[in-house]
Amino acid sequence: MSALAAIIPAAGFSSRMGDFKPLLPLGDGTVLSRCVDVFRRNGVEQVIVVTGRRSDEVTEAAHQAGVVAVHNADFEQGMYSSVLTGVRALGDDISAFFMLPVDIPLVRSETVSRLVDDFEQASPSILYPCFMGERGHPPLISRSLIPAIVNHDGTGGLRTVLDQNETGARDLDVADFGTVHDLDYPADYTLAKSLVDSPYPNHEECCQLWEMYSVPLNIVRHCQAVSRVAEALCQQLNCLRNGDCLDAALVRGAALTHDIGKGTKRHEIVGAERLHAHGFHVAADIALEHFDLLLPSEEPITEKEVVFLADKLVCGEKPVPLKVRYMNKIEQYRHEPGVEQAILGRLERATDIMARFDREMGVSTEQLAQEVLA
Repeated sequence: MSALAAIIPAAGFSSRMGDFKPLLPLGDGTVLSRCVDVFRRNGVEQVIVVTGRRSDEVTEAAHQAGVVAVHNADFEQGMYSSVLTGVRALGDDISAFFMLPVDIPLVRSETVSRLVDDFEQASPSILYPCFMGERGHPPLISRSLIPAIVNHDGTGGLRTVLDQNETGARDLDVADFGTVHDLDYPADYTLAKSLVDSPYPNHEECCQLWEMYSVPLNIVRHCQAVSRVAEALCQQLNCLRNGDCLDAALVRGAALTHDIGKGTKRHEIVGAERLHAHGFHVAADIALEHFDLLLPSEEPITEKEVVFLADKLVCGEKPVPLKVRYMNKIEQYRHEPGVEQAILGRLERATDIMARFDREMGVSTEQLAQEVLA
Protein backbone atom coordinates (compact mmCIF):
# COMPACT_ATOMS: atom_id res chain seq x y z
CA MET A 1 0.00 0.00 0.00
CA SER A 2 1.25 3.49 -0.88
CA ALA A 3 2.53 5.81 1.85
CA LEU A 4 0.37 8.91 1.64
CA ALA A 5 0.62 12.40 3.12
CA ALA A 6 -1.58 15.47 3.30
CA ILE A 7 -0.67 19.15 3.19
CA ILE A 8 -3.09 21.67 4.73
CA PRO A 9 -2.14 25.28 3.92
CA ALA A 10 -3.43 27.40 6.81
CA ALA A 11 -1.28 30.49 6.44
CA GLY A 12 -3.57 33.09 4.88
CA PHE A 13 -5.05 36.32 6.17
CA SER A 14 -8.75 35.31 6.02
CA SER A 15 -9.43 38.89 4.88
CA ARG A 16 -12.72 38.20 3.09
CA MET A 17 -14.08 36.15 6.00
CA GLY A 18 -13.46 38.88 8.55
CA ASP A 19 -12.35 36.30 11.10
CA PHE A 20 -9.46 33.83 11.29
CA LYS A 21 -10.67 30.76 9.40
CA PRO A 22 -8.46 27.95 10.75
CA LEU A 23 -9.65 28.43 14.33
CA LEU A 24 -13.34 29.07 13.69
CA PRO A 25 -15.59 26.59 15.54
CA LEU A 26 -17.14 23.94 13.29
CA GLY A 27 -19.06 20.92 14.45
CA ASP A 28 -17.33 19.38 17.43
CA GLY A 29 -14.00 21.00 16.58
CA THR A 30 -12.56 23.79 14.47
CA VAL A 31 -12.16 24.33 10.75
CA LEU A 32 -8.55 23.18 11.04
CA SER A 33 -9.23 20.14 13.19
CA ARG A 34 -11.86 18.91 10.75
CA CYS A 35 -9.39 19.13 7.87
CA VAL A 36 -6.87 17.16 9.91
CA ASP A 37 -9.36 14.54 11.07
CA VAL A 38 -10.54 13.62 7.58
CA PHE A 39 -7.03 12.35 6.83
CA ARG A 40 -6.23 10.84 10.21
CA ARG A 41 -9.40 8.74 10.06
CA ASN A 42 -8.12 7.30 6.78
CA GLY A 43 -4.68 6.37 8.06
CA VAL A 44 -2.79 9.05 6.13
CA GLU A 45 0.66 8.76 7.64
CA GLN A 46 1.94 12.33 7.46
CA VAL A 47 -0.29 15.39 7.83
CA ILE A 48 1.46 18.76 7.51
CA VAL A 49 -0.21 22.02 8.51
CA VAL A 50 1.46 25.04 6.95
CA THR A 51 1.28 28.11 9.19
CA GLY A 52 1.70 31.82 8.48
CA ARG A 53 -0.45 34.43 10.16
CA ARG A 54 -0.98 33.70 13.89
CA SER A 55 1.54 30.91 13.56
CA ASP A 56 1.83 30.14 17.27
CA GLU A 57 -1.92 29.56 17.64
CA VAL A 58 -2.19 27.41 14.52
CA THR A 59 0.89 25.41 15.49
CA GLU A 60 -0.62 24.71 18.91
CA ALA A 61 -3.90 23.67 17.29
CA ALA A 62 -2.04 21.36 14.90
CA HIS A 63 -0.13 19.75 17.77
CA GLN A 64 -3.37 19.25 19.69
CA ALA A 65 -4.71 17.46 16.62
CA GLY A 66 -1.63 15.25 16.63
CA VAL A 67 0.02 16.48 13.44
CA VAL A 68 3.07 18.43 12.30
CA ALA A 69 3.12 22.19 11.70
CA VAL A 70 5.70 23.94 9.52
CA HIS A 71 5.97 27.71 9.26
CA ASN A 72 5.95 29.53 5.94
CA ALA A 73 8.02 32.66 6.57
CA ASP A 74 6.97 33.97 3.13
CA PHE A 75 3.21 33.48 3.63
CA GLU A 76 2.49 37.07 2.62
CA GLN A 77 3.58 36.15 -0.92
CA GLY A 78 0.49 34.01 -1.35
CA MET A 79 -0.76 30.44 -1.39
CA TYR A 80 1.94 28.99 -3.62
CA SER A 81 4.62 29.79 -1.06
CA SER A 82 2.66 27.63 1.40
CA VAL A 83 2.39 24.84 -1.17
CA LEU A 84 6.18 24.89 -1.53
CA THR A 85 6.70 24.91 2.23
CA GLY A 86 4.47 21.87 2.62
CA VAL A 87 5.95 19.94 -0.29
CA ARG A 88 9.51 20.51 0.96
CA ALA A 89 8.51 19.04 4.33
CA LEU A 90 7.25 15.76 2.86
CA GLY A 91 8.98 12.57 3.90
CA ASP A 92 11.18 10.75 1.41
CA ASP A 93 9.00 7.64 1.55
CA ILE A 94 5.79 9.42 0.54
CA SER A 95 4.41 8.21 -2.78
CA ALA A 96 1.58 10.78 -3.09
CA PHE A 97 0.04 13.62 -1.12
CA PHE A 98 -3.30 15.34 -0.73
CA MET A 99 -3.55 19.12 -0.94
CA LEU A 100 -6.43 20.57 1.09
CA PRO A 101 -6.58 24.31 1.85
CA VAL A 102 -7.84 24.86 5.38
CA ASP A 103 -10.91 26.73 4.17
CA ILE A 104 -12.39 23.57 2.61
CA PRO A 105 -13.39 21.70 5.79
CA LEU A 106 -16.50 19.74 4.77
CA VAL A 107 -14.86 16.94 2.77
CA ARG A 108 -16.24 13.61 3.96
CA SER A 109 -14.02 10.90 5.35
CA GLU A 110 -15.62 8.46 2.92
CA THR A 111 -14.54 10.67 0.00
CA VAL A 112 -10.90 10.49 1.07
CA SER A 113 -11.28 6.73 1.53
CA ARG A 114 -12.59 6.35 -2.02
CA LEU A 115 -9.75 8.49 -3.37
CA VAL A 116 -7.20 6.34 -1.56
CA ASP A 117 -8.74 3.13 -2.95
CA ASP A 118 -8.91 4.49 -6.49
CA PHE A 119 -5.32 5.74 -6.36
CA GLU A 120 -4.14 2.29 -5.28
CA GLN A 121 -5.88 0.70 -8.24
CA ALA A 122 -5.18 3.24 -10.99
CA SER A 123 -1.93 4.98 -9.91
CA PRO A 124 -2.70 8.28 -11.71
CA SER A 125 -0.35 11.25 -11.62
CA ILE A 126 -3.20 13.35 -10.18
CA LEU A 127 -6.53 12.11 -8.83
CA TYR A 128 -9.30 14.68 -8.53
CA PRO A 129 -12.59 14.30 -6.70
CA CYS A 130 -15.27 15.48 -9.11
CA PHE A 131 -18.68 16.79 -8.01
CA MET A 132 -21.40 17.74 -10.48
CA GLY A 133 -18.81 17.99 -13.25
CA GLU A 134 -16.48 20.23 -11.23
CA ARG A 135 -13.08 19.18 -9.98
CA GLY A 136 -12.73 19.82 -6.27
CA HIS A 137 -10.48 19.24 -3.28
CA PRO A 138 -8.42 17.51 -2.18
CA PRO A 139 -6.52 16.36 -5.27
CA LEU A 140 -4.18 13.44 -4.60
CA ILE A 141 -0.88 14.22 -6.29
CA SER A 142 1.83 11.71 -7.18
CA ARG A 143 5.33 12.26 -5.85
CA SER A 144 6.49 12.32 -9.47
CA LEU A 145 5.13 15.89 -9.76
CA ILE A 146 7.21 17.29 -6.89
CA PRO A 147 10.08 18.47 -9.15
CA ALA A 148 7.63 20.34 -11.37
CA ILE A 149 6.04 21.96 -8.30
CA VAL A 150 9.35 22.97 -6.72
CA ASN A 151 10.74 24.37 -9.99
CA HIS A 152 7.62 26.35 -10.89
CA ASP A 153 7.90 30.13 -10.53
CA GLY A 154 4.49 30.39 -8.88
CA THR A 155 2.61 31.97 -11.79
CA GLY A 156 -0.97 30.75 -11.68
CA GLY A 157 -0.30 28.78 -8.51
CA LEU A 158 -0.49 25.02 -8.13
CA ARG A 159 -3.31 24.89 -10.66
CA THR A 160 -0.89 25.81 -13.46
CA VAL A 161 1.46 22.96 -12.56
CA LEU A 162 -1.39 20.46 -12.39
CA ASP A 163 -2.84 21.66 -15.70
CA GLN A 164 0.56 21.24 -17.32
CA ASN A 165 0.59 17.62 -16.17
CA GLU A 166 -2.90 16.66 -17.27
CA THR A 167 -1.61 13.51 -18.98
CA GLY A 168 -2.15 10.75 -16.50
CA ALA A 169 -4.67 12.73 -14.43
CA ARG A 170 -7.90 11.03 -13.43
CA ASP A 171 -11.31 12.15 -12.13
CA LEU A 172 -13.30 10.28 -9.50
CA ASP A 173 -16.97 11.17 -9.18
CA VAL A 174 -18.00 11.77 -5.57
CA ALA A 175 -21.32 12.69 -3.98
CA ASP A 176 -19.69 15.28 -1.76
CA PHE A 177 -20.64 18.95 -1.87
CA GLY A 178 -17.84 19.58 0.61
CA THR A 179 -15.22 19.05 -2.09
CA VAL A 180 -16.28 22.28 -3.81
CA HIS A 181 -17.42 24.41 -0.86
CA ASP A 182 -14.83 26.82 0.49
CA LEU A 183 -15.16 29.38 3.26
CA ASP A 184 -14.52 32.68 1.54
CA TYR A 185 -17.25 34.77 3.16
CA PRO A 186 -19.35 34.70 6.35
CA ALA A 187 -22.32 33.26 4.43
CA ASP A 188 -20.12 30.31 3.37
CA TYR A 189 -19.27 29.66 7.01
CA THR A 190 -22.93 29.85 8.01
CA LEU A 191 -23.80 27.27 5.37
CA ALA A 192 -20.92 25.04 6.48
CA LYS A 193 -22.20 25.06 10.06
CA SER A 194 -25.61 23.89 8.84
CA LEU A 195 -24.14 21.07 6.73
CA VAL A 196 -21.33 19.74 8.91
CA ASP A 197 -21.63 16.01 9.61
CA SER A 198 -24.90 15.81 7.70
CA PRO A 199 -25.86 12.10 7.55
CA TYR A 200 -28.02 12.59 4.48
CA PRO A 201 -27.47 14.04 1.00
CA ASN A 202 -28.52 17.53 -0.04
CA HIS A 203 -30.30 18.01 -3.35
CA GLU A 204 -27.13 18.38 -5.42
CA GLU A 205 -25.65 15.28 -3.82
CA CYS A 206 -28.84 13.37 -4.65
CA CYS A 207 -28.47 14.42 -8.29
CA GLN A 208 -24.87 13.28 -8.26
CA LEU A 209 -25.84 9.89 -6.82
CA TRP A 210 -28.47 9.41 -9.53
CA GLU A 211 -25.84 10.18 -12.14
CA MET A 212 -23.14 8.01 -10.60
CA TYR A 213 -25.36 4.94 -10.36
CA SER A 214 -27.18 5.51 -13.67
CA VAL A 215 -30.57 5.61 -11.97
CA PRO A 216 -33.22 5.48 -14.73
CA LEU A 217 -35.30 8.60 -15.26
CA ASN A 218 -38.55 6.87 -14.28
CA ILE A 219 -37.01 5.91 -10.93
CA VAL A 220 -35.71 9.44 -10.41
CA ARG A 221 -39.20 10.79 -11.03
CA HIS A 222 -40.65 8.24 -8.63
CA CYS A 223 -38.19 9.35 -5.95
CA GLN A 224 -39.10 12.98 -6.58
CA ALA A 225 -42.81 12.18 -6.20
CA VAL A 226 -42.14 10.21 -3.01
CA SER A 227 -40.14 13.15 -1.69
CA ARG A 228 -43.04 15.54 -2.27
CA VAL A 229 -45.45 13.29 -0.40
CA ALA A 230 -42.95 12.61 2.39
CA GLU A 231 -42.29 16.31 2.91
CA ALA A 232 -46.05 16.99 3.08
CA LEU A 233 -46.48 14.24 5.70
CA CYS A 234 -43.53 15.63 7.64
CA GLN A 235 -44.94 19.15 7.57
CA GLN A 236 -48.37 17.97 8.72
CA LEU A 237 -46.92 15.99 11.63
CA ASN A 238 -44.61 18.81 12.68
CA CYS A 239 -47.47 21.28 12.79
CA LEU A 240 -49.14 19.13 15.42
CA ARG A 241 -46.09 18.24 17.49
CA ASN A 242 -44.88 20.17 20.51
CA GLY A 243 -41.14 19.99 20.02
CA ASP A 244 -39.32 16.84 18.84
CA CYS A 245 -40.01 17.77 15.22
CA LEU A 246 -39.04 15.55 12.34
CA ASP A 247 -36.06 16.59 10.21
CA ALA A 248 -37.55 17.69 6.89
CA ALA A 249 -34.13 17.78 5.19
CA LEU A 250 -33.46 14.18 6.20
CA VAL A 251 -36.88 13.15 4.90
CA ARG A 252 -36.16 14.90 1.60
CA GLY A 253 -32.67 13.46 1.13
CA ALA A 254 -33.68 9.93 2.11
CA ALA A 255 -36.78 9.99 -0.09
CA LEU A 256 -34.84 11.22 -3.11
CA THR A 257 -32.31 8.39 -2.77
CA HIS A 258 -34.30 5.49 -1.31
CA ASP A 259 -34.37 3.69 -4.67
CA ILE A 260 -30.80 4.24 -5.92
CA GLY A 261 -30.35 0.47 -5.80
CA LYS A 262 -33.42 -0.17 -7.95
CA GLY A 263 -32.86 -2.75 -10.66
CA THR A 264 -30.59 -4.91 -8.51
CA LYS A 265 -31.47 -7.94 -6.41
CA ARG A 266 -32.54 -6.81 -2.92
CA HIS A 267 -32.35 -3.25 -4.09
CA GLU A 268 -32.93 -1.85 -0.61
CA ILE A 269 -29.70 -3.48 0.60
CA VAL A 270 -27.75 -2.28 -2.42
CA GLY A 271 -29.13 1.24 -2.05
CA ALA A 272 -28.17 1.33 1.62
CA GLU A 273 -24.66 0.13 0.82
CA ARG A 274 -24.26 2.87 -1.78
CA LEU A 275 -25.39 5.55 0.66
CA HIS A 276 -23.10 4.23 3.39
CA ALA A 277 -20.16 4.33 0.97
CA HIS A 278 -20.60 8.08 0.60
CA GLY A 279 -21.14 8.82 4.29
CA PHE A 280 -24.93 9.18 4.29
CA HIS A 281 -25.47 6.71 7.10
CA VAL A 282 -28.84 7.79 8.47
CA ALA A 283 -30.32 8.01 4.96
CA ALA A 284 -28.87 4.54 4.34
CA ASP A 285 -30.72 3.13 7.33
CA ILE A 286 -33.97 4.56 5.96
CA ALA A 287 -33.32 3.12 2.48
CA LEU A 288 -32.63 -0.28 4.02
CA GLU A 289 -36.08 -0.45 5.62
CA HIS A 290 -38.25 1.23 3.00
CA PHE A 291 -39.29 -2.15 1.58
CA ASP A 292 -41.03 -3.41 4.72
CA LEU A 293 -41.41 -1.89 8.16
CA LEU A 294 -42.97 -2.61 11.54
CA LEU A 295 -43.85 0.26 13.89
CA PRO A 296 -44.59 -0.94 17.47
CA SER A 297 -47.46 0.94 19.09
CA GLU A 298 -45.23 2.37 21.80
CA GLU A 299 -42.68 3.75 19.33
CA PRO A 300 -43.02 7.27 17.81
CA ILE A 301 -43.26 8.01 14.12
CA THR A 302 -39.83 8.94 12.76
CA GLU A 303 -38.41 10.03 9.42
CA LYS A 304 -38.05 6.35 8.52
CA GLU A 305 -41.80 5.74 8.70
CA VAL A 306 -42.50 8.95 6.77
CA VAL A 307 -40.37 7.86 3.81
CA PHE A 308 -41.67 4.29 4.00
CA LEU A 309 -45.33 5.30 3.86
CA ALA A 310 -44.79 7.95 1.21
CA ASP A 311 -43.15 5.32 -1.00
CA LYS A 312 -46.14 2.99 -0.54
CA LEU A 313 -48.57 5.73 -1.56
CA VAL A 314 -46.84 6.42 -4.87
CA CYS A 315 -46.82 4.18 -7.93
CA GLY A 316 -44.49 5.58 -10.54
CA GLU A 317 -45.21 9.29 -10.23
CA LYS A 318 -48.89 8.94 -9.31
CA PRO A 319 -50.71 8.56 -5.99
CA VAL A 320 -52.11 5.13 -5.29
CA PRO A 321 -54.31 3.75 -2.48
CA LEU A 322 -52.23 1.63 -0.13
CA LYS A 323 -54.21 -1.57 -0.65
CA VAL A 324 -54.14 -1.20 -4.43
CA ARG A 325 -50.33 -0.84 -4.31
CA TYR A 326 -49.96 -4.19 -2.57
CA MET A 327 -52.69 -5.96 -4.55
CA ASN A 328 -50.87 -4.99 -7.74
CA LYS A 329 -47.75 -6.67 -6.35
CA ILE A 330 -49.73 -9.82 -5.62
CA GLU A 331 -50.99 -9.91 -9.22
CA GLN A 332 -47.46 -9.40 -10.48
CA TYR A 333 -45.86 -12.16 -8.40
CA ARG A 334 -48.78 -14.51 -7.69
CA HIS A 335 -47.08 -17.38 -9.56
CA GLU A 336 -44.21 -17.48 -7.06
CA PRO A 337 -44.82 -19.81 -4.09
CA GLY A 338 -45.45 -18.05 -0.78
CA VAL A 339 -45.33 -14.56 -2.25
CA GLU A 340 -49.03 -13.75 -1.79
CA GLN A 341 -48.94 -14.47 1.93
CA ALA A 342 -45.74 -12.45 2.35
CA ILE A 343 -47.21 -9.46 0.55
CA LEU A 344 -50.40 -9.62 2.59
CA GLY A 345 -48.26 -9.56 5.73
CA ARG A 346 -46.47 -6.44 4.49
CA LEU A 347 -49.84 -4.87 3.64
CA GLU A 348 -51.07 -5.49 7.18
CA ARG A 349 -48.00 -3.81 8.68
CA ALA A 350 -48.23 -0.87 6.28
CA THR A 351 -51.94 -0.46 7.02
CA ASP A 352 -51.19 -0.27 10.75
CA ILE A 353 -48.57 2.41 10.09
CA MET A 354 -50.94 4.42 7.91
CA ALA A 355 -53.60 4.25 10.63
CA ARG A 356 -51.08 5.78 13.05
CA PHE A 357 -50.41 8.61 10.61
CA ASP A 358 -54.12 9.24 10.10
CA ARG A 359 -54.72 9.44 13.85
CA GLU A 360 -51.75 11.70 14.58
CA MET A 361 -52.30 14.03 11.64
CA GLY A 362 -56.08 14.17 11.90
CA VAL A 363 -56.38 13.87 8.11
CA SER A 364 -56.36 11.02 5.61
CA THR A 365 -52.84 10.11 4.55
CA GLU A 366 -54.05 8.79 1.22
CA GLN A 367 -56.04 11.97 0.57
CA LEU A 368 -53.00 14.11 1.39
CA ALA A 369 -50.87 12.15 -1.09
CA GLN A 370 -53.51 12.60 -3.78
CA GLU A 371 -53.64 16.34 -3.20
CA VAL A 372 -49.86 16.71 -3.27
CA LEU A 373 -49.49 14.83 -6.56
CA ALA A 374 -52.63 16.15 -8.23
